[in-house]
Amino acid sequence: MGQELIEIKSCTEEGYHSLVFFEGWRVGLLNDTPKFHQGQACEMQRHNTSDEVFLLLEGRFTLYVADGGEEGPKTVTAVELETGKIYRVPKGVWHTHVTFPGTKVAVIENADVSSKNSDRVFVDLQKKLPATRQGQEENIG
Repeated sequence: MGQELIEIKSCTEEGYHSLVFFEGWRVGLLNDTPKFHQGQACEMQRHNTSDEVFLLLEGRFTLYVADGGEEGPKTVTAVELETGKIYRVPKGVWHTHVTFPGTKVAVIENADVSSKNSDRVFVDLQKKLPATRQGQEENIG
């Protein structure tokens, strides 16, 4: 089948990889890497120009979201993603994630999301984030 009919992309390397760009959107694949394991993640981020969508393809993935504005994240909620469900983090919401061995997640966002239009804050997540149970909250403010 020719590439003019369908574009097929894949990646097996660890970490995040942007694979498809179309009409202002970017689709990436996030494969497990020790950098994103519990105890290694050390920052939360928020994108100011784009929502971000996550789709768990395989494995285990915990998404942490927090309320709070310019002052940074406040109450953190852990959501364990389920395969085949789509999770949208609206622009401006603080978030981070934890992967586990064998995890593969599709990530969709505006193609222009970068450090120039996203905020990052360093947090001692090892001490501050709750165990990975859906809906569990902890105040990190």
